[in-house]
Amino acid sequence: MVTLFLLISALSPELDSLLMKAIDYSYVEDFSYAESLITVVKNREPDHPAPYFLLASLYEMMWVDLGVLLYKEKMFIYADSTSDKGKKWAKENPDDPWGYFFIGGSYTLKIFYYVIREDYFGAIFLINPAVYYLEKAKDIDSSLADVYLGLGSWEYVKGSFPFMGKDKEKGLAMIKKAITGGKYVSLYSALAYANISIKEADYDEAIAILEPLIDFYPYSRTFNWPLLKTYYGKKEYKTALDIADKLIIISSSNNYSKFEAYYYRAMILLELSRLEEVLINVEAALNLKINEDMLHVKEIKKDIIRIKREVERKLGEV
Repeated sequence: MVTLFLLISALSPELDSLLMKAIDYSYVEDFSYAESLITVVKNREPDHPAPYFLLASLYEMMWVDLGVLLYKEKMFIYADSTSDKGKKWAKENPDDPWGYFFIGGSYTLKIFYYVIREDYFGAIFLINPAVYYLEKAKDIDSSLADVYLGLGSWEYVKGSFPFMGKDKEKGLAMIKKAITGGKYVSLYSALAYANISIKEADYDEAIAILEPLIDFYPYSRTFNWPLLKTYYGKKEYKTALDIADKLIIISSSNNYSKFEAYYYRAMILLELSRLEEVLINVEAALNLKINEDMLHVKEIKKDIIRIKREVERKLGEV
């Protein structure tokens, strides 16, 4: 257990607290402030893998939230830097599990990028090195909870194969371990677990994870988005509509998020047969200036046009 604190103790309590503060600010989308805090740590401890890992995580969040491709590029750059710094650290401190965690974590961030894009072929070649280094960290200290996000995600994926359903439950239990005990990836793990629950249509489980986080981060787009999708999937449309309204407000300076919020609002209103309001929302979405190369924009815009035509036809029949 002594080795668990080798890498953490290499950072002063002051710098370590800056990283924890940066994580909090990233989940309320105060990205500039989070970036500035992590950069202070990176400049003070340029050989430490932690700030490079957190910058890579931050830029992935920014890419998801803002839809800007520049942040995807920066994520890959800092993921590679994390791996380089982690390998150097592991060579100098072979009994410290954190060095191996950061190497494995750098591959895990890249895997999540490809999964979000639904480019599973791109993720395939990253799985083996991710699992190898995370397992190496776990072999040194199995109480290092951060490793269980990546390892649990892989177990969950394996559980999707025929006759391996038990691995799904094992994987989810591992991700829960990362939620409750993780230092750097606790919130990331909660988000991953909630998204898996939504995918499995286990909406009550997603709500159990997300609502306490919303209580703590009420204006977080990162957590409000999966909560909206949860209530929409659960067909609790009035609650979903309230969350969509909230997302439009907290996305006032983010057209990418606002565009999708209007889209969801239109779909909800369609389910509630409030057809005139559907048209108002699809027009609001289509009038926003947004780059069609951003993630899912083309597909959403295509569906918005379909909804618009469907509603116009229905109104014309009245």
